[in-house]
Amino acid sequence: HPSSAGPALCRFASDTGHPGSGWAASAAATSAASSCSSSGGGGGGGSGRQGLTPRAADYSLWYQEVIQAAELADQSPVKGCMVIRPTGMALWDALRSALDERIKESGAQNAYFPLFIPVSFLSKEAEHVEGFAKECAVVTHHRLRSTEGGKAVEPDPDAELEEPLIVRPTSETMIWHMFQKWIMSYRDLPLKVNQWANVVRWELRTRPFLRSAEFLWQEGHTAHATREEAVETARQMLDVYADVCRDVLAMPVVKGVKSPTERFAGADDTFTIEALMQNGWALQSGTSHFLGQNFAKAFDVTFSDDANQQQHVWATSWGVSTRLVGALIMSHSDDSGLVLPPAVAPTQAVVVPISPGPDKQPEQHAELMAFVDAQVASMRAAGVRVSIDTRWNVRPGPKFFEYERKGVPLRIEAGARDMAAGK
Repeated sequence: HPSSAGPALCRFASDTGHPGSGWAASAAATSAASSCSSSGGGGGGGSGRQGLTPRAADYSLWYQEVIQAAELADQSPVKGCMVIRPTGMALWDALRSALDERIKESGAQNAYFPLFIPVSFLSKEAEHVEGFAKECAVVTHHRLRSTEGGKAVEPDPDAELEEPLIVRPTSETMIWHMFQKWIMSYRDLPLKVNQWANVVRWELRTRPFLRSAEFLWQEGHTAHATREEAVETARQMLDVYADVCRDVLAMPVVKGVKSPTERFAGADDTFTIEALMQNGWALQSGTSHFLGQNFAKAFDVTFSDDANQQQHVWATSWGVSTRLVGALIMSHSDDSGLVLPPAVAPTQAVVVPISPGPDKQPEQHAELMAFVDAQVASMRAAGVRVSIDTRWNVRPGPKFFEYERKGVPLRIEAGARDMAAGK
């Protein structure tokens, strides 16, 4: 799909908060994006035949309208958070399935760690706490009580926690606390775990999938006996992300290394993949961090080597988030709506029978639907995700318009002539 008008300028994101949290844009574009978030995407993204805002006219508004028209996400009553609708979740599920298979092939196993982290944990690694302090949501009470008159609730002063809890912004501190229990000997290494979870970072300017206060992601964490093995793992996982972007999302990326000022908080090196959007912006789409021995020293994670000497382990962490759904939208979609690669499209093909319906011409309709059902059965047997549109009160034209907006790769019309031809 042709790119929209705009400067062919590639700026790498400077915000290295979560894997793929940076959004490179001019101040004017950022301001426009903020106003788009508060307006809910404008008038072009609703129902009906009204066209979308062209990319060349307002790229940020176009993005909002594509999401709304395709029913991928909606605003929530919680500022900065989004509701991922079934089609949007199906995209994430498809990506998650493909990535999870590759993560397991790398030797990592899935686990789950608590959503709440003691505030003291975050203080153990100085760079880490500095990087996340301004984004953390804090829990201070474990119970509410009714206010006087019973018309509202408030934190119960008698239920204040002994130690405040941080709502997970990332899990390095919790996981390294557990690694300290699990790692004793070189025989316990390498240790590789992965977690699929939600995280919370209090973002002030938000956009669906690209930046939100709560988002879905996976985060992998590994511990190794040698520096070389840890660096190799960090680079290996970056290659995994790049391969998934290319082979599953049909989205080529550029691999790179972040500058010291852009590294993940607490990392020695941050490796990144950047996807180039149609307007020339570079979108940070995933990161893999070589953590050195910083977290191992902060949490006293040591192992007895083959010479029976105590050594600190070497570490990595790596992750991608639902930001990849935003990258997918901006990589492929056009002024007509969402465009999806078949590999991740929840519905790869839709069949639209051209029939007046079962009430007006029941015999002809039954014959046509028998033909359609047989064709759809053969497609499903071949592994195609296909559906049939049986809304007889909607004309074919609006149906095709709707499916183009929603990014269904293949729209198939089936009528009497197709039935007569047998295909």
